[in-house]
Amino acid sequence: MTPTKKTYFASDIHLGNRYMPDAPESEKKLLRWLDSIKNDAAAVWFLGDIFDYWYEYKYVVPRGHVRFLGKLAELSDLGIEIHLFTGNHDIWMFDYLPGETGAVIHREPLAVELSGQKFFLGHGDEVGYRPLIYRIIQRIFRNRACQRLYVTVHPRWTFGFARRWSLSSRKNVPAAAKRPDGRAKYLEEFAESYLASHPGIRFFIFGHLHILLDKKLPPGEARLLVIGDWMRFFSYAEWDGSKLELKQFI
Repeated sequence: MTPTKKTYFASDIHLGNRYMPDAPESEKKLLRWLDSIKNDAAAVWFLGDIFDYWYEYKYVVPRGHVRFLGKLAELSDLGIEIHLFTGNHDIWMFDYLPGETGAVIHREPLAVELSGQKFFLGHGDEVGYRPLIYRIIQRIFRNRACQRLYVTVHPRWTFGFARRWSLSSRKNVPAAAKRPDGRAKYLEEFAESYLASHPGIRFFIFGHLHILLDKKLPPGEARLLVIGDWMRFFSYAEWDGSKLELKQFI
């Protein structure tokens, strides 16, 4: 990363969702944002749930999203790093996106240094306290044997099941936005605990919760950011090498 270039972070775009009446316009707005940053971007990090549902079969991938995928390939061809974290909605990303767009897939949280500062990045559902039932579901979804069984079911049924599941999970989003501090408490506790053994981390950035939060962590200068979504906030974080800002694309 050169000193004049910036790093951008976005999360929870949920491309292909069926519960937003203006979902196609949301995707076009995302493309306009990517066009607006491509001249000064060194890297773009997508912190999970880029797709509302994604499963790669051996020879088949979900329909749609061609404008977005083309834009990722364009940015990659320009030398911009593209990083995709798997989220709880698009956990089944395998080798298609790296091969077609040049993106790097991350399946676990990651500590990385950007312009001399250390960041801890993740989707937000893989750290800290998680209910037992959620951890069981995660293990099932990540299990290779279960994935092989799932792929034997016709997509007509798997896609319908996944979309109904996704719709039910959206019911808690508006309520969560009204209490961001309480919703992100488990992330704050994780970050404080992690800092005790990794004091060099300056920024913790997550998605998943569909809230906007920028909070200083005691006792030093470390900050916790939850960067909203591209369903209501059209929000992102921008790091220019000296300043990290949470912004919204208007």
